[in-house]
Amino acid sequence: MTQLKRVLGLWDLVAMNIVAVVGLRWIARSARAGESSVTLWILAWLLFFLPLAATVIELSSRHPEQGGLYAWTRRAFGPVHGFICGWCLWVNNLFYFPALLLFAAANLLLLFGPSAAGLTDSRFYAVTFVIVALWACVGLNILGLGAGRLLQSVGSISTWVPAALLIVAGAVVFSTVGPASTFSASTLLPRTDILGTLGLWSAMCFAFSGFEIGALVGEEVKDARRAIPRAILISGVVVTVIYIAGSASVLIAVPADTLRELSGIADAVDHAGVQLGLAGMGAITGGLLALGSIAGNNSWFGGAARIPFAAGVHNVLPPAFARLHPRHHTPVTAVVVQGVVATAIFLASVFISVTGGSTTIQEAYDIMVNLAILVYFVPYLYLFPAMVRLRRLAGDADEPTVIRVPGGAAGLWFVATAGLFATATSVALVFVPPPDTVNVLNYEVNLIGQAAIVIGVGVGLYWWSTRR
Repeated sequence: MTQLKRVLGLWDLVAMNIVAVVGLRWIARSARAGESSVTLWILAWLLFFLPLAATVIELSSRHPEQGGLYAWTRRAFGPVHGFICGWCLWVNNLFYFPALLLFAAANLLLLFGPSAAGLTDSRFYAVTFVIVALWACVGLNILGLGAGRLLQSVGSISTWVPAALLIVAGAVVFSTVGPASTFSASTLLPRTDILGTLGLWSAMCFAFSGFEIGALVGEEVKDARRAIPRAILISGVVVTVIYIAGSASVLIAVPADTLRELSGIADAVDHAGVQLGLAGMGAITGGLLALGSIAGNNSWFGGAARIPFAAGVHNVLPPAFARLHPRHHTPVTAVVVQGVVATAIFLASVFISVTGGSTTIQEAYDIMVNLAILVYFVPYLYLFPAMVRLRRLAGDADEPTVIRVPGGAAGLWFVATAGLFATATSVALVFVPPPDTVNVLNYEVNLIGQAAIVIGVGVGLYWWSTRR
């Protein structure tokens, strides 16, 4: 088999991490909980992000191979669990891609002012935008990760600038008209609708997930044992500052009960711009958010395609998935199949309602987001136990380049337990409907039914492949 090209360096990985992990839309979603969202962000950082970063750093320095989390689970627990882990790690993206592009579509409209507001709930506009952007990502990823580096770099800037504008917006509103929210010991803890507020914590943990993307393409990274851990540390600091400072800023600028999830960030910046006499700041922010979302989608599209590619190499999926493009040396079959299935899931989510009637764009967005969270966290239930087992299998034979979780056995068990607890709690809280959900039955049936279908299809494919 033709070898994959090592084209990514340290700063390419840092840009990829920032673009793929940071989602300013999670700030707007969590801010609906008010000031207590800042407390939940800090808890998600302590209980989920830190254990995740420590675990990925150790495992990527020990086994910097293609497939990342899939390959680690396979080593630790065997091919059956490896396949289930890899399947869920891949399939969740098929819900995530169109949801992220819907967010981009809504923010792009802000560039065109109030005259385009009517397109927010337009199915024709949403479907056209998502499909065109999705297949543009397919084309870029057939050309190779190198072809998408410019988009990742521009996307990284498109994440930095709106985040900086949001923080500045909070400062401007605080110093001119005063904060829209009051941060105190009483407001930092949820007082009303506690279950609904805690339900947002799943999205916060999901917002910190994704730092394993570099490990998914480990065989295409220069000096992967050193570059991947360093990239996680550098980008991790940036991501943490953006989420916590950004959440506080948006609540200072805009009252929580007036926030719109799909355009709340731009609304906060626009409000600050009005105070300074600068019109159009919200529109500029919306355009940058749209560009950053498209770049993030492209980053994850390329990383996710390496999972079915690795499964094809191991003969768990049909061998065609292991085929590389003869010129660009990219997993062309995996990339194209990913585009086809993501398109089908998106169209079904928009045009089919299990309880009859029609599904709005916002309802389709909520269902796809929470399905992505639910399915994505199944591999994380494997990740932390896999670190414990692989440490035990390695014993004292680890190479000097392995970066172990500090604290010896106690540190290992603390990190694994905290990460597993945060993940399991997030899975349970996904079933709490988002605030303002009108059709709760449609939400729950879609969530449970579609998750069961995609996992069942994966198990069936594995059974078929082993029989074959």
